[in-house]
Amino acid sequence: MNLVEDPWIPARRRGGAKEAIAPWQITDNFAADPFVELAAPRPDFNGALIQFLIGLLQTCFAPEDGREWRVKRRTPPTSGDLRTAFNQVKAYFDVDRGDKRFLQETALLREKRAVEHPITYLLIDAPTDNTIKKNRDHFVKAADKRFAATAEEGFCLPCAASALFTMQAFAPQGGGGGGGEVHELTGW
Repeated sequence: MNLVEDPWIPARRRGGAKEAIAPWQITDNFAADPFVELAAPRPDFNGALIQFLIGLLQTCFAPEDGREWRVKRRTPPTSGDLRTAFNQVKAYFDVDRGDKRFLQETALLREKRAVEHPITYLLIDAPTDNTIKKNRDHFVKAADKRFAATAEEGFCLPCAASALFTMQAFAPQGGGGGGGEVHELTGW
């Protein structure tokens, strides 16, 4: 899955329809029924996804000056224009294929320095090894049922990508638990 090319971001149109879109599709049907909000299953995912889209636009489609910004705000770029702009960086946004994966350190796997943990460790509010070991998980949900019945079943790939970016954007200092080891996440 490529986070620039493939539809994976849940969004809702003014008319109420919800669909998964690729970032370059954000202006599709803008005049008649525009997208008005992101519709991820978790509020923290929505916050991270809007930052993802803003960062992509700032990087690939930044206006030259304030005047151009105002013009683009009134008349947004077409999906084709956005796709062309975003294609410049799409090689850096593969999640599950290739040697370089979005926000993942694959060299650690080859060096066998990774410790395997469930994919649920990407959720900021999920208990991790240290929390469970010290019996401090009284008020924390062990598995988020919106993604999978159990942590072992894993997340859908778009949910895993959302969780990965959310953790990178909003993780508390020091990241998640697990005793500070490098983690290989399984279950997607």
